[in-house]
Amino acid sequence: MIQDISPSRLNNSWQKTAPQPDSIMMCFCGGELLAAVSDGVPQFPRYRDLTETEKPPVYLFSVDDEAFFLTETAEAFGGYQPFSIRALRDQCSGKYLYAAFTAFHLHQWYADNRFCGICRGEMQHDDRERALVCKACGHKVYPRINPAVIVGVISRGRILITQYRRGYAHNALVAGFTEIGETLEECVRREVMEETGLRVKNIRYYKSQPWGMAQDILTGFFCEADGSDAIKMDDSELRSACWCKPDEITLQPQQHSLTNEMMQLFRDTNGHLPEDIIRTEPDARQTCICFTRHGETTMNVEDHISGVTDCELTENGIAQAKQLAEVCAAHREIGLILCSPLKRARKTAEIIAETLHVPVRTDERLREWDYGSYENQPRSETPDFQAAKREFGVRMKDGGESLLQLAHRVYSCIDDIRRQYAGMTVLCVCHGGVCRIAETYFRDMSTDAFSQFFMGNCELRKYSI
Repeated sequence: MIQDISPSRLNNSWQKTAPQPDSIMMCFCGGELLAAVSDGVPQFPRYRDLTETEKPPVYLFSVDDEAFFLTETAEAFGGYQPFSIRALRDQCSGKYLYAAFTAFHLHQWYADNRFCGICRGEMQHDDRERALVCKACGHKVYPRINPAVIVGVISRGRILITQYRRGYAHNALVAGFTEIGETLEECVRREVMEETGLRVKNIRYYKSQPWGMAQDILTGFFCEADGSDAIKMDDSELRSACWCKPDEITLQPQQHSLTNEMMQLFRDTNGHLPEDIIRTEPDARQTCICFTRHGETTMNVEDHISGVTDCELTENGIAQAKQLAEVCAAHREIGLILCSPLKRARKTAEIIAETLHVPVRTDERLREWDYGSYENQPRSETPDFQAAKREFGVRMKDGGESLLQLAHRVYSCIDDIRRQYAGMTVLCVCHGGVCRIAETYFRDMSTDAFSQFFMGNCELRKYSI
């Protein structure tokens, strides 16, 4: 989103300070901002570039170590051109665009409050905080922020996508401003009802976003249709409203907005939002954890012990991963892929994710058993390897792991999946040894059964909880 500028940081603390020669000047000319755009990055004049301005500079904020000041000018200068904030939004990204949005918010507030709403006296800047004070009566005002909601309404694996009647032409979600005397959750219910005729339940907060171009603070919520999902669209507000499956969603052209992130989240999780974002009725959705072993590798072909030794997939291994991806896609259940950090598992996970359009996250606990000095050895030359694997409390020689240590980390990973992704279907892409331990988590196994358990390349096992 537009405010995601890490590792940079906007510091909006007010300061009583004067500009330095290198200070960045947000110069507004007829309501538009002077800038020079190159490769999607806006540049702004520096204080040393100014010759004459209509108003003295006012401190705004800093981004990292760069201070930003506000001023106005009658005409463009120095190769800088006036841009509307919408034009900058459509052409730019990064920390300077976020600075432009925030500067525009304050510029509008200052412009709208030149005179006192009580006695019509002239307003002046307070010298202790970001506020305007009337010279005559002392009336004080603070920056205006309009609270609004963005709502992702879900029903039967689909999300409600809208397009506004006027203004922004791309896909959006239900949205609206909070009215006097209502909570944000009440605003969600009212706006959805007014625009689409739907009742909603299970309203869950997602994220917020400052949106300076409209002086807004946007609050995102996901919720579910309650009862009928037949849409009765308010055509004075919207020109379209329809239910879309994840693969039917067309995102906005820029990555700036909370709306776009919410649509993308629904699309990328295949409609399976994590439990901490949206709650369903009790027992309505089952948690499923699937395990698969990576595709065939060069060390598999050579019959070498791989363990934590990195190796590549063969052409056959890549084909196996693609075939598994088609199997997973046919069921349309998997909302997230967790994978081992080792190359063979990561590559397999990426191939599957490309077909499913779901996110991939690496978890160190899914890496293969560390076999110590057995690593990268031909199996035919290590006759004691199988016996060593049966000694559950003894580490593999020369710094390897014990079977008990392997089980501890794999069990820990499965426990966290159950807690963090309740109600979802999660695919774990890992290794034969890890899959063997996962089997014992869900099913009782004798020592002999454990020793004989084998997981083929890209074989899939599903466990329902």
